[in-house]
Amino acid sequence: MSLPSRCRPSMSGLHLAKRGREHRKMDLQRDFTVASPAEFVTRFGGNRVIEKVLIANNGIAAVKCMRSIRRWAYEMFRNERAIRFVVMVTPEDLKANAEYIKMADHYVPVPGGANNNNYANVELIVDISKRIPVQAVWAGWGHASENPKLPELLQKNGIAFLGKG
Repeated sequence: MSLPSRCRPSMSGLHLAKRGREHRKMDLQRDFTVASPAEFVTRFGGNRVIEKVLIANNGIAAVKCMRSIRRWAYEMFRNERAIRFVVMVTPEDLKANAEYIKMADHYVPVPGGANNNNYANVELIVDISKRIPVQAVWAGWGHASENPKLPELLQKNGIAFLGKG
């Protein structure tokens, strides 16, 4: 058995430090700066400012979403808290002291048990979105993200759906 003629670097190599330095150089050369989501929307000709997002999922899915958006917000606005997060929390999540709850700005208690009581309950998600209010909902994967009614109902209520539609 022969090895490939060219090996690819692992994720622990020095090439990552070099790539980080190159990324910072590119960032310094950015030809625009924006201070807020509202300024970003205005600058790029948008019509909807998103400053608060309901995370209609739990666990690692919610953590990954918040980390990604916070990273983007820091790179764009130099403020990782420019976009705030509201999460849905079941009694089971609270008891487990789930990480995503600690990362959120606010949480909304929802019924426990099967996911049709909470994270897959489209009507509950839309109701929470209107009550808080939020400008967008991220449903992640599984649960309500697989229900085509969610983006439809959110759109009817003027709330953006973040994800595959």
